[in-house]
Amino acid sequence: MSELLAPAGSWDMLQAAVRAGTDAVYFGAAQFNARRTAQNFEAGELAGVVSYCHVRGVHAYLALNTLISDAQMPDALALAQAAAAAGIDGVILQDLGLAALLLQAAPQLRLHASTQLSVHTPAGLDFLAKRGFKRAVAARENSQVQLRALCAHARELGMEIEVFIHGALCMSVSGQCLLSAMLGGRSGNRGLCAGPCRLPFSVPGGTGYDLSLKDLSLLPHLHTLEQMGVASFKIEGRLKRPEYAAAAVGAARAVLNGDDPFKQMQTLEKVFSRSGFTDGYFTGHPDAQMFGVRRPEDVANSRQALTAIHELYRTEYARVAIRMQLTLSPGRPALLTVNDGVHTISATGPDAQVYDHPPTVEQLRQKLTRCGGTPYDVESCMIEQQPGAGIPGSALTALRRQALTLLSEKRGLPHPIPYTPPTLQPPATRTARTPAIYLFVRQIRQLPKNTDAIALAALPLFAPDRDYQAALASGVPIAAKTPPALFGRQQQIAKRLQQLRALGVSAGVAENVGAIPLIRNAGLQVIGGARLNCFNSYTPPALDTDRLILSCELEQQQLKQLQTQLPCGILAYGRLPLMLLQNCPSKAFGGCENCSHTITDRKGHVFPLWCEDGAVQLYNDRPIELSDRQSFLHLFDFIVLNFTDESPQQVDAILRRYQTGQPPQPPFTRGLYFRGVL
Repeated sequence: MSELLAPAGSWDMLQAAVRAGTDAVYFGAAQFNARRTAQNFEAGELAGVVSYCHVRGVHAYLALNTLISDAQMPDALALAQAAAAAGIDGVILQDLGLAALLLQAAPQLRLHASTQLSVHTPAGLDFLAKRGFKRAVAARENSQVQLRALCAHARELGMEIEVFIHGALCMSVSGQCLLSAMLGGRSGNRGLCAGPCRLPFSVPGGTGYDLSLKDLSLLPHLHTLEQMGVASFKIEGRLKRPEYAAAAVGAARAVLNGDDPFKQMQTLEKVFSRSGFTDGYFTGHPDAQMFGVRRPEDVANSRQALTAIHELYRTEYARVAIRMQLTLSPGRPALLTVNDGVHTISATGPDAQVYDHPPTVEQLRQKLTRCGGTPYDVESCMIEQQPGAGIPGSALTALRRQALTLLSEKRGLPHPIPYTPPTLQPPATRTARTPAIYLFVRQIRQLPKNTDAIALAALPLFAPDRDYQAALASGVPIAAKTPPALFGRQQQIAKRLQQLRALGVSAGVAENVGAIPLIRNAGLQVIGGARLNCFNSYTPPALDTDRLILSCELEQQQLKQLQTQLPCGILAYGRLPLMLLQNCPSKAFGGCENCSHTITDRKGHVFPLWCEDGAVQLYNDRPIELSDRQSFLHLFDFIVLNFTDESPQQVDAILRRYQTGQPPQPPFTRGLYFRGVL
């Protein structure tokens, strides 16, 4: 049976979810989790959280799922060590450098790949399995067909698939959004997303809130998901109220027990919704019906619904099956033995006395099995009663309480996971060098006629063969840029990489971990793209690429101290991709034939919205340009100039600026390299 997994953003939410009947909870500490603005838990509370869960037969998972800088790595490891000491059931991770260190430090610690890793192909699972992950949280954008393929491949690898079944739906593929970071310096990859997509953004014919999706709900599909082999049903919502967690757990539990899912969704819609719910990605219908905002009537419904929900978690949920055996012999202490399938404890009461009218076996059984208000459900109760033997009813109640208390104490004891602190690299500063120039282009006409200054050029994977042939004729090494969204196209992409290798292409750019094994299997060198989110010195060896473009969210000092033998570079010119979309708002509201290829925010800034390689990219309204920051650029082995809508003449002018150190032409941005992110 699939696990039901609930959010726990606070003690109140944790208790609400557990009492409502969840099988597992996930929660964060004060740092390093993707919901840092939730109440969360201190490191010193982890043992108590895990103990509380384990007493009640609930698994506890720590969300340690942000990108970690070199300076933060000791603290992140200390938190993981505290979780291991508490006997945590799993750690949810985004940062592959941290994952590699934990695999070394605590091989028995279960690693779960966060949805921030954007895993949506079997090849992505191959990548994770080789790096010690036991579970992957699938991208929310997967269709039913794609999830079925993921589950089948996960079984072959001995891995598990976790799927979001209810809660907020981000517009961007998780882990691929820089909108909050660029607009306000609050990074979603670092746990402080400000949710700018919920603000007004408009396309022609839209609602004015055209980056805001309804909440996801897959309650009608739970049995289908269970049948295909999904191991864990995840509810989003660590920033919401305890009542929300209880209601969502209760609704999912009811559906799994055979109740009408649409009735349960009506209840949940009153608790929290944004114009209702959607299953558009799962059913393969990403359209205008997926968009929604939090309306005044939604807020009013929530206020009315919250009071009634308290009944869902007023008392403990009896999930732990136990067996009891009571022995009553005159003149000997009453003996109650309790077994939960793992632990056996015994408690003794007063000496049994001989009564003229002793309690019957059935009366004793009824008294002992009244475990209301505890997490225990008595599945069998054996009574060994000598003739006439009995004890007072109050003593029998006290004996039961004593036995269950002893059992809870034993169940709550920690089972520490062995942990050996790994060796960390001492801080250092990168030495200056002259960076090579890599040109990434959308169209062959953007490749300059004079390529003497260019060390490598990259074209989109599915650019025509004639474009690749023309590029190869220049004598410059040519790479193929694989899409960041590989949904359902793994075989097509693998085949195309083989074709390009036969043409003479020498490398592939991977913007998703699932592309790395495909490029490697095609016999090409692997250039890790910026979307792989390399944020520290421990991630490059974990990625297993030949060259690597570092995260665009790193700031100057962090970049100076990042140490690796791998040739590394940065995106030094180009429009930064702010979102990776699987539901195009322009197509949804106006159709492709009327597409403006732009979206406008409430301040009038116009952002490009372009179809690329089977997805839609939302780009920043102006390019990064660093042509006059030559001392900064000399920290890197190469720099990437990424051209999107520039004309050949603009490409030539920009290339000259980088060769000569001339200042950029407005409008431009320095990106996040000199201001960083929270």
